[in-house]
Amino acid sequence: MNNIIVFRRSGGFYICFDNDAIIMNYLCNYKISNGKVGFPVNTINKVINILDSNSINYVIKDNTEDKEKKIFGKKNKYKYYLEKEIDKIDIDKRINRIMNKINNLSMNKLNSLLDIIEIYINE
Repeated sequence: MNNIIVFRRSGGFYICFDNDAIIMNYLCNYKISNGKVGFPVNTINKVINILDSNSINYVIKDNTEDKEKKIFGKKNKYKYYLEKEIDKIDIDKRINRIMNKINNLSMNKLNSLLDIIEIYINE
């Protein structure tokens, strides 16, 4: 399905994959592991409220049939939140790369870099 978060029941959890997981990470702060996000079945109402308040299409599947579905049509913000989280992930990766390099700088270079940063952010 396109631009619809699909939740599949797996035991006592609902799981979603790929771009759906990215959006769930952004909105609910659920950790992505191996391209998927999972959360306990008893929290589905909280998740639905978040998706409804953010106008995101979703479908909840128990086994193969749809248990619940909501489509916002043109008001669907799936792509908007996906792009926001992808941008955030890219920035976090850049920051981590920079931090790794900063941790290996000599004290003189580190102090020089901090001086530059402080000038820049205090403008």
